[in-house]
Amino acid sequence: MIPTLWKYITRQIILSFLPAIFCFMLILEFVDLFTNINRYISNNVAIIDIVKIFLLYIPKTISYSLSPALLFSGTFVLAGLYSNNELISILNAGISYKRLIIPIIALGVFISLFSFVFNEFAVISTFKMKNEVSSDLLGFSNSFNNSQIVIKTKSANINENHIIYYAKYYDDENRKINNAVILITDNNNELKQRIDASWGIYTENGFWELNNVLIYTFLDSTVNSQYTDTYSENNLTLHPDYMRNTSAVISELKIHEARRLLERVELINFVEYRSYYTDFLERFSFSFTPLIVIMISSAFAWRFKKNILLFSILLSLSISVLYYVFEMISILLAKQGFIPPAVGAWFPFVLFFIFGSLLLNSVKT
Repeated sequence: MIPTLWKYITRQIILSFLPAIFCFMLILEFVDLFTNINRYISNNVAIIDIVKIFLLYIPKTISYSLSPALLFSGTFVLAGLYSNNELISILNAGISYKRLIIPIIALGVFISLFSFVFNEFAVISTFKMKNEVSSDLLGFSNSFNNSQIVIKTKSANINENHIIYYAKYYDDENRKINNAVILITDNNNELKQRIDASWGIYTENGFWELNNVLIYTFLDSTVNSQYTDTYSENNLTLHPDYMRNTSAVISELKIHEARRLLERVELINFVEYRSYYTDFLERFSFSFTPLIVIMISSAFAWRFKKNILLFSILLSLSISVLYYVFEMISILLAKQGFIPPAVGAWFPFVLFFIFGSLLLNSVKT
């Protein structure tokens, strides 16, 4: 009996979840469209390009819609069971409310995990493309290109200490640097070699290939110079992600790219690093929002005698909004340095998870 009941509830939630997510998705799409409609008209953007932006935004709207759609569908199904007296029959059959909502909580966990995977493999790439297309059409600048780059790294060569990279300009799309100067120091921190190059490109082998190169080698009190068309050494392995513009939005980067950005920002600007690291951790905690909202929804769906669906949705929505507001405040405090980034990103989830667990545990059935 229990498996059949679980299948029924799961099916009912999914049947209401899909239309809900479609409605929320359309709302977000049209909000974005009408927000930018004047800019589209002013810049004579073609309809085909607007449609392209519309389609590229779909994965992001789905990601945003998962939590409110699950909140609505969970509340709708559970409140429906109560208002139709089906819940009374289930409880009289000896099935507790806590056992009844097990598949609902499991669905919340599944959608939370799906949210994270979907964001990493679909949302980030399409949303980045959407922003790039929008920027090109509307004349905005949104690029990872960078200029006046100086980065100091530890050399992997035992005969060398540090390698200092300077580039006047970095082209992220082609992974190319222009007007580059590379300084190599020995184990005594004395200048060992200087490499000047007109330009360089990061190869598939994982190191930089420099072109139009003038090499200065310092030995005691003498300096030797040598010109070569191309130059590449296996110690010039700095990944180009470290050269990216750090004003980039970390939500548009894959995890490995975001980590490289964090490592670079930590070396240059700790205050900026704190903000970026908080955003990075929030990507993980935010994915579990569906679990929080479905726990809250399940906890309140049975507590009203009249207008069950209306009051359940309003109360669940109010608590969920409170969760979002609390999360925003926590993230802001972490970015300002009042609390650690890990606390700012995860404390709201932990707090409301405990709150939801206590509410569910208080159900007397």
